[in-house]
Order: sequence, then C-alpha cells, then structure tokens
Amino acid sequence: LDRAGRLTPGALRAAIARAVMEVAPEKAKKRREAAARDARVERWAEDSGNAALAGHELPPDEVLAADQRITAWARELKKSGLEGDMDVLRARAFLDLLLGKDSRARQDGAAAPGGFAGRVTLTVPLTNLTRLADRPGEISGIGPVDPWLARDLANAAAANPKTTWCITVTDEHGHAVGHGCARPEPKHHRERARDGPGFSFTATDDPGTWRLRVPGAGPDLLVSIDPIGTGRCDHRFEARGHDPGVKLRHLSQVRHATCTGPGCRRPAAQCDFEHNIPFEAGGRTCLCNGGPKCRRDHRLKQGPRWRVDQLPDGTFRWTTPTGRQYTTEPTRYPI
Repeated sequence: LDRAGRLTPGALRAAIARAVMEVAPEKAKKRREAAARDARVERWAEDSGNAALAGHELPPDEVLAADQRITAWARELKKSGLEGDMDVLRARAFLDLLLGKDSRARQDGAAAPGGFAGRVTLTVPLTNLTRLADRPGEISGIGPVDPWLARDLANAAAANPKTTWCITVTDEHGHAVGHGCARPEPKHHRERARDGPGFSFTATDDPGTWRLRVPGAGPDLLVSIDPIGTGRCDHRFEARGHDPGVKLRHLSQVRHATCTGPGCRRPAAQCDFEHNIPFEAGGRTCLCNGGPKCRRDHRLKQGPRWRVDQLPDGTFRWTTPTGRQYTTEPTRYPI
C-alpha cells in the first residue's frame, strides 16, 4: 500500500495479484484450475453492427503464443501491402488463422504459415523451481502465475533444447542487482553424474561462476553473474558509440522489464534504448544514462518543458510541463 499511489493501474493490479498469491498460493492454484473448467469462446454483436469473438479462461502460455502468431501473420499482411494499422491487421490475421485464409494483398498461393513458435519470458523464483517454497512466478505480457503453473511451464521449457536460461539476483525488494545468462558447460569439463531430475543451482570451483542444472538429458549450464549497480556507476558495460552492446541492452531490459515512461507497460524488448542525457550532448551509452522507452515516450521526453532525471538506483523521475512529477522504479521481480 505504501507505493500504490506511485503505480499505474496495470502495475497495481499485478502487485495485488502477486501479493494474493504469496499469501494463499494454494487457493490461487485452485482458483485457476476451477476457472479453467469454465474455458469458453464467446461471440456477440457490437453496437456498431459488427461482431466480436473472444476466448476466456485459457492457458496463459498458449494465449501468449497465439497472440504472437497473430502479430507475426499481421506483419506478413502489412508487408504484402494490405491497408490498415496493426490493430486492423491483427484482427484480419486472427480470422485468417481461424478460417485457414490468406488475405495478403498479392497472393502467391502460399498458405498461412505453420509451425510458429512463440517466445515467452517466464520469471520464476529459484526457491520455487527447487521446491523449497511455493512462490508465484510471472509471464511477461500476462502477469503473475501461481507456483504450480510456474513450475509446470519451467519444466516444459526444459524439454525444449532451444530454451535459454538466465539468473537474476534481487535485493530484498525484488529489484535486480545482478544477472547472468547460462551457457553450456564445455564438453571436456562436463560431469557425468547428475544429482537428480529437478533444478539445482550450485557454486563451482571458479569464483563468480555457478552451475545450473535443469531437468532432462542436456548438459549442465554455467552462469556468470554481472552486477547491476544501485549506486555510483563504474561504467563497466559502457559502449563507445551511440548504440548499446548486446549485454548492455539486455541488462537495461532486466533492470526495467517494461518501458520507463509513466503509465506505460510495453515490454522492454519492444522499446528503444534511450539516452537520458542525449548522446549528442555528451551523454554516456551506459546503464547510468539510459533505459528502455517505447517510441511514443521516447519522443514525449524530447518535447519542450519535459524533464526526466535518472537516479543512481535506476529510478526515472518525470516532470511534466505543469510541474507534476511521476516516478518509474526498476522492475520488482517475484522473490
């Protein structure tokens, strides 16, 4: 409640849902499973004379994959020259995929694409994966999910060799203070014996490197944790030019999983890396001088009489032309 006034409606709903799951995770699981038995597709007439079609109480991961497939086909329609903005094209793509149609403006006889695989970011506390506690997870674009669904999705992801794994270290508030992406252990260093079928995360003989084991027959994974500073920056990930490197961009998206604009929930992966002090004015391409902003908020910040300050801990303080202030703090991950 102490930060409710600083959160957007969407962020407040997510925070409340997460808090409810933390207090009563088993009830959250039962509620999801009971609601799934009421899964349905509904259609109704719009007041305009058009119609609507919607699914309810569907599996979150499949909804996200379906949504990405709709967007992918909408982009194909746009490339073909079909008129309309992305909302109109996504609606057309939705019907195309349901009806097996191809509405591209210049049809070449090809059918709608098949075998589309969506990319979903699933965040799960390590204590949940190792079954030390029942803590809710989170799916980017969906929101909090109960501990059992989070574990099921993580185990399903482990069965896919294309899944990538990252470890984010947080402080007591859930803010990221360290992050590392896993890489396969070199073949000549791989251990033959495995401790068990589940997840584990243990130290190695190399200081700063950890071993992540996931279910399945794949190799062990090694993770080196890079710090995400909350104080004076040492500029260790600074890029020399205007564009950030792969690691800098990724760490900025870990610190802020969504746009840093006030009230915006666009995923950071769909945003620009925006320099708080413009690069042309001497601003660094560094974590201490940048973060994700959607194109709209990127342009808004450049408007007259708008001011944005970036604090050492990654908080962005926006001051509007009327003098009103809004703050966007770094993402709070489930802990």
